[in-house]
Amino acid sequence: MIVGSGVAGLATAISLHEAGFDQVTVYESEPQLRPHGLGLNILPNAVRELAELGLLDQLQQSAVRSQELALYNTRGDLIWREDRGTVAGYRWPQLSISRAHLVTVLADEVRRRLGDQAIVTDARLVGLHSEPGRNYATVTGRDGSTRVVEADLIVGADGIHSAVRAAFYPNEGPPPSNGITMYRGTAHAPDFLTGSTMAVLGDDRRRLVLYPIARDTAPGRSLVNWVAALPEDEANPLHREQMEVADRREAVLLQFGSWAPPGVDLPRLLEDTADVQQYSMIDRDPIPQWSFNNVTLVGDAAHAMYPAGSNGATQAIVDARVLAWHLAAHAATDVAAGLRAYEEERRPQMTELQQANRSMGPEKVITLAHLRAPDGFGDVREVFSEEELAAISRNYARTGKFDQDWVNSRPSLTVTQPHREAERTPAPTDDATQLTVREDESRAVKETSFITAVIRAMEHDRADAYLADPYAELLSTPVSRKMADAALAAGGTIGSVIVRARFGDIALREAISDGITQVVCLAAGSDTRAWRLGLPAGTRFFEIDLPGQLEAKDRLLEPVRDRLTCRRVCLGEDLRRETWPQRLLAAGYQPDRPTVWIIEGLLPYLQVEDFTRLIGTVRKMSALGSVLLVDAPHADFFTDPTNETFLTFMRSRGSAFQLGLDDLGDFLRHQGWTAEAYTLRQLHAGECAWLPAPPERLCPPHDHHWVARAHLS
Repeated sequence: MIVGSGVAGLATAISLHEAGFDQVTVYESEPQLRPHGLGLNILPNAVRELAELGLLDQLQQSAVRSQELALYNTRGDLIWREDRGTVAGYRWPQLSISRAHLVTVLADEVRRRLGDQAIVTDARLVGLHSEPGRNYATVTGRDGSTRVVEADLIVGADGIHSAVRAAFYPNEGPPPSNGITMYRGTAHAPDFLTGSTMAVLGDDRRRLVLYPIARDTAPGRSLVNWVAALPEDEANPLHREQMEVADRREAVLLQFGSWAPPGVDLPRLLEDTADVQQYSMIDRDPIPQWSFNNVTLVGDAAHAMYPAGSNGATQAIVDARVLAWHLAAHAATDVAAGLRAYEEERRPQMTELQQANRSMGPEKVITLAHLRAPDGFGDVREVFSEEELAAISRNYARTGKFDQDWVNSRPSLTVTQPHREAERTPAPTDDATQLTVREDESRAVKETSFITAVIRAMEHDRADAYLADPYAELLSTPVSRKMADAALAAGGTIGSVIVRARFGDIALREAISDGITQVVCLAAGSDTRAWRLGLPAGTRFFEIDLPGQLEAKDRLLEPVRDRLTCRRVCLGEDLRRETWPQRLLAAGYQPDRPTVWIIEGLLPYLQVEDFTRLIGTVRKMSALGSVLLVDAPHADFFTDPTNETFLTFMRSRGSAFQLGLDDLGDFLRHQGWTAEAYTLRQLHAGECAWLPAPPERLCPPHDHHWVARAHLS
């Protein structure tokens, strides 16, 4: 039994069904399900859960994928901006969406999965009795009818005024206000800033929030959600006992009409708002216990918090999935054990987040900016260091467990049911066999990536090291070291790995100093340049590799994730498929800006036609001034008898070298690039004027290998 048919209750019903619980009913006090409410922001950690429930495509039909958060003072001077969703490197977007649309999609999914009878309306909870093994809820209808419902589990998802919570905390009273009044509304308006920006303006007492929640039928226009918050003693400047919509609109205009939200005609937006709603800003104090026998709380019933940081609906969705996962995991023991595990995971984290939201989460930088520079500023660096601003945002994300590394890499909360797995697994076919072969090949290539990390770590430890990579050691697991030992014992060389890395480091630094701020590393594998080169904060560093590869790297580099200075965006894609360019564009790649493309260690595994197609795609996606850094075996590598043992070893692992070129520079020139290419022996001879000549030990005669730098001009 779930009490409440809002986001939390409906998401819980769907999550329980997905986890294998088929007898689930949602009870709603209203006589009919009437989705209402204005705008919501759903962060990527919750969007991931909705995607794993199969709802993302439907939700995106009437939502906006948020690209950035921008914070301003009242004059419209930018304090801080940060990328959001896929643009920031999350594998899932951030969605700005109408609450009504979200609830409608969730309710339709509940009925599809569990039947029309799964949502019972006109059923207000008026009594609750719980003891070990027995739960009774008394519900009444508006006609005075009463019924008693017995359930194995009761979930209170009935919001900030929860009747389920009140049954266990009868003396808690109404939720406290912080003395702030909010006016809210939506109106159709021209797009502003990126067209997918959440803009927040304010001083030490007031806030104005604006973001689009749906695209208009007319190009360049959206349905914009706005919120104006100010102290209660200033909320009724008209001093009228009963304020109508026109009065509330005028009150907002009097308080905020002189503000300058970038690209927004605020008076026109307010005039076009048909319904202006008014609320007090309230939350709930954290409580020491959510679960009592077989009754528990989710969403606002458990941890109502101030509307800062986009965490209300977001955390309700995550609650639902975590609860369902733990109940399924403990199904063989008892429900109470699952509830304890759920609460142990979620309650301490949500308590901390509730406290953080009382400081207004990441928006507190607006208050700090006003206190430090009440008359405004010419350059925000006079008020804050960029690291201080980034740390506030980063620490808040970690508090709520929605930082990029965690969301992208943590295990799925989906519970696989054996009967469903049988339904989803197709009978073996030729296509399925080919897919299995490709997955085996991919696994071997992923392992090879960590072999190269071991080689870089070995070089870094030498007194005469040609390459410095202090982060490679973290990627050198016992398994990868064992594989590296086997590869070297079979005749593998280290020179190409070390020299191409030094070659690429120098070339990348030079391109960055020339003003390029966009880098794409294809087959990024164990590459650590985003960490080791100290790239400027404004640099966007895209990494693409096989699904799971970058997540594995991120887990190993977790101890040093704070040392990233650039903005890193990760995408799991097979570069042999044709979908990666669209994913890259969706993640915020800008094809009209010069880019540094890095393709290291990939080409040996490709057929020449795959390589040609890949370089052609890169060429089409590149603006003038772009730089390409690439390496490949020389054709002689495959005919030199010294390498036969190593090539046999690689074939036995399923990661066979295939591609060798007589002249990499000539190949690139035919693809439209101006290229300089060198063999390792040429580099050792000093033929590349800007690269320190590598030592003889890294350029043995049998390591036939090309490195190249190419420009698009």
